[in-house]
Amino acid sequence: MTSELIGHLWQSTFFALAAGLLTLAFRKNRASVRYWLWLSGSLKFFIPFALLASLGSSLKPLAPAAREIASPAISYAIEQFDQPLFMPSLPSPQPAHDKFAWIPIAIAGVWLCGFAAVALIRFRNWLRVRAAVRASTATNVSAAVEVRVSPGLFEPGVVGILSPILLLPEGIAERLWPSELNAILAHELCHIRRRDNFFAAIHMMVEAIFWFHPLVWWIGARLLEERERACDEEVLSQGNPPEVYADAILNVCKLYVESPIACVSGVSGAGIRQRIEAIMSNRKLQGLNRAKKLLLTTAGFAALAGPIAIGLMIGVANIPQIHAQPPVHVPPAPIQLAQTQTSPVAPVTQPLHMVRPKFDVVSVRRCMPGDQLTGPPGGDRGGGGGRGPRYSPGRLRMQCMAVGDMIRIAYVGLFGDGLLNSVALMPGDTRWLRNAPAWVNSDWYTVDAETDDPAANAPNPPGRRDTDKVLERMLQLVLEDRFQLKTHRETEDVPMYNLTVARGGLKLKPMEAGGCFEEDPTQGTDASEMFAPGKKPMCTIWLHMNGPDWALDAAGQKPGNLVGMLSNALNRHVFDKTGVTDKFIFHLQFAHDETTPGNFRPVFPPSDVPPGPSIFSAVEAVGLKLEPTKGPQGYIVVDHVERPSEN
Repeated sequence: MTSELIGHLWQSTFFALAAGLLTLAFRKNRASVRYWLWLSGSLKFFIPFALLASLGSSLKPLAPAAREIASPAISYAIEQFDQPLFMPSLPSPQPAHDKFAWIPIAIAGVWLCGFAAVALIRFRNWLRVRAAVRASTATNVSAAVEVRVSPGLFEPGVVGILSPILLLPEGIAERLWPSELNAILAHELCHIRRRDNFFAAIHMMVEAIFWFHPLVWWIGARLLEERERACDEEVLSQGNPPEVYADAILNVCKLYVESPIACVSGVSGAGIRQRIEAIMSNRKLQGLNRAKKLLLTTAGFAALAGPIAIGLMIGVANIPQIHAQPPVHVPPAPIQLAQTQTSPVAPVTQPLHMVRPKFDVVSVRRCMPGDQLTGPPGGDRGGGGGRGPRYSPGRLRMQCMAVGDMIRIAYVGLFGDGLLNSVALMPGDTRWLRNAPAWVNSDWYTVDAETDDPAANAPNPPGRRDTDKVLERMLQLVLEDRFQLKTHRETEDVPMYNLTVARGGLKLKPMEAGGCFEEDPTQGTDASEMFAPGKKPMCTIWLHMNGPDWALDAAGQKPGNLVGMLSNALNRHVFDKTGVTDKFIFHLQFAHDETTPGNFRPVFPPSDVPPGPSIFSAVEAVGLKLEPTKGPQGYIVVDHVERPSEN
């Protein structure tokens, strides 16, 4: 959100400065032209370019044709320009300390105080105007709108937006000559025809919201100046003598007080000396010649069509055939996903013209009863029986899997960091998937895909899944081609926890050097040997069941390394806020009951082991604390998906 706001501010500033420079080209033309230019600069603060760009990106029927004429370099440059302005902003990484956590709150507080001060001043001034209106009485002055007389000292002014009235100070008819009064009335009726009160009210809102930006106050002064000059020019064009009209304005300035707010259009103010000089000179104003009309048309077209064109090109860049090729990255194991993901990691993409690898042969068919048990048992790799993904060089088999689980495998683990601040995603877990039809999670399909691509045929190095990740990335095109899948990512603030050190400090002693043993990746370690009683533990973290309780064992780990397992147990993301770098041996045992906010409720066999304490009490027993907070969590949103045609 911060990057989007900054982007909007610099866009609006640039636009307003450009409008101001454009007024110089029309300094010898009518003031109304300059007024509308300044007003466009004000309105830009209300209208982000992202709205027009999103309109352009929605013009999908034009995207294929536009893609053919858009060079990869242009598409790449557009994406870079768009990055901080139109794409969803990712939150900044969560710091290990809360030293500067007060800064956003302080900024918001300062803005709110400024907004309240401006609004309060405006409201107080409006109360003065409303009191004058309530004290006014009807008059027999004939005009196109209702005319009332007020006993106050406010100058003649137009009050109201939807149903404006002309408010005259009491006794003005006796203090001005009839010709002067007619000129003043002509000036105020001009404000009504131009709807100056309405546009002034809009800019007053801009000033209240963006009170910290000096340019909005400069624009406000220019708007007031140009609107008064525009009405002066119209009064003179109606045949009123310049000297009479100038005397009328000077007499009003001598006798009455200027209107307290800009949305009550009066007569005085806005550089009286320059206005009187302009009135008395009564010079002939230039009309808009063909060149200046073309300049205005071009500027207006560029302001509207430019962002739409950028949005269209961004839509072109996001067409599947020219998607960015993400880097091959080794993801952590599913149970480790939540441990390391305490902050968003922006994916590093390659130029947009690179094409993702594609399977040579793809078979998709509906999974029928009994299918998931067919074939000889073959384990998890290159084998047959059972439900789930099967990997082998050059081949991917998704046997009897829901489409939602296929999306999880293909998209969520693509960059190796999963979804933003999510807990480990397991099969059948659909909370991370939004806007998906019910059949995505209930209909099972078997997908067999093969390729001769060398990147997908190389054996995996020990302990790594490089080739498997290539196959998973290729699965994206299967889903997009055969299931017509279209998705995007969103983030939302949801309840989470901060893991902090309790007030009394940690109640464990740091582990001595060599206090745990490292696993031999070539031999593996049986689970019963990792934390066997009386033996040296393995340097790892293990979340398992102990009777009706969860048990979390860890050795050679910092407190922050526990956040992944705690996230899994709580079913909410946990941020490391401990700041502790020493390593410890932990043993936590806790009940998974109504005190734990997770959705997973395991069914336990009968046990004589009494339930343990809550997870919050277990954590506090070792000197840590789980504090409720909120944070951004990522989701995959399904924009479109269809049942596939089988083959």
